[in-house]
Amino acid sequence: MKKIITLLLLFVLNIGGSGVLANDTQSQKGSYSVSAIPSIHQTEGVESFFDIRWTPLYTENFGILIKNNTDESQTYNIRVNKARTNKNGIIDYSDSSAESDASIYRLTEMIQLPKEVTIGAGQTQKVEGTLSFPQESFNGLLMAGIHVSEKKNQGSEATVSNTVAYNLPFVVRGDSDSRPKAKLSLKQTSLEKLSSTQSSLDFYLSNEEATLLKESDFQAEIRNISGKVITTQSSKLDITPETKFIYPIKLPEKVQAGEYSVNLKVTHGKDNWEFNKKFTITGEQAKEIHQRSGIKNYSWIIFCIIIVAIIFIGLLFLFLRNKPKIKREVNNSSLCRSNRRKKNN
Repeated sequence: MKKIITLLLLFVLNIGGSGVLANDTQSQKGSYSVSAIPSIHQTEGVESFFDIRWTPLYTENFGILIKNNTDESQTYNIRVNKARTNKNGIIDYSDSSAESDASIYRLTEMIQLPKEVTIGAGQTQKVEGTLSFPQESFNGLLMAGIHVSEKKNQGSEATVSNTVAYNLPFVVRGDSDSRPKAKLSLKQTSLEKLSSTQSSLDFYLSNEEATLLKESDFQAEIRNISGKVITTQSSKLDITPETKFIYPIKLPEKVQAGEYSVNLKVTHGKDNWEFNKKFTITGEQAKEIHQRSGIKNYSWIIFCIIIVAIIFIGLLFLFLRNKPKIKREVNNSSLCRSNRRKKNN
């Protein structure tokens, strides 16, 4: 009875300990917070991010609030990144690579913010920024994101480091309500590794204009050389303005080497595009796809079985071919012995 009571007490204590650990983990995840302080030209009804109308030859003032929830002073990195549709079909604000030279207006250059800020323990600080417009009017739409992250000490020896980052979308709408006609183009296709277990045919596409292709419908199918459909795929994506992006079409795990054709249709409202390409999967590529998906190659076993079968059939054929000859030799030998007996008698 004492053992049972002891076990029950330990069980209760374990439950209590687990609850405390969970609460500590949750408080660590909320070590700081970020919110937007919109400008006077903020679109009405939008509060959680920046949505500003283009005002020629004007400098817009805005800000962000960063609250340090920890009991230590903390430094935060601040970056302005172009909004991009990533390979997973999600709008990504964390990519810090430079904008294309083909873009006439770049929010990453028009927006000015401090690169980093240090905030005391338990303090909240307003970080002021500006958005400078050129004198020309603009009829498109630009998208960026303010990316805020904790600055980690280079000398930190922590074995596990979870970095929490905040992204505040930053949208600028042209002072003209018309938008440029959408233009989607295909740059190239290639066979690629999609994940540790999946392969894909990647379409490298480009949204050429400063317009958001929201909820664009993607329909893809791949056929073999006989015209048989081996896979289909459908998706809905938000394609950010003036963005090059990758649309991966997943390949079947057991796809074989050979000639194939792919058809991709993209629809956005009244606009639609269709892309047709032929491609080849080599024996080596098919082998890599199978290995990646975990399919075992048993062709060597089949080859060995065929060789053994051929040898067996060959030996059986020789045996059957020589069998009548052996019978004749036995019969002749018996006949000779019989004749000798007759002569002796």
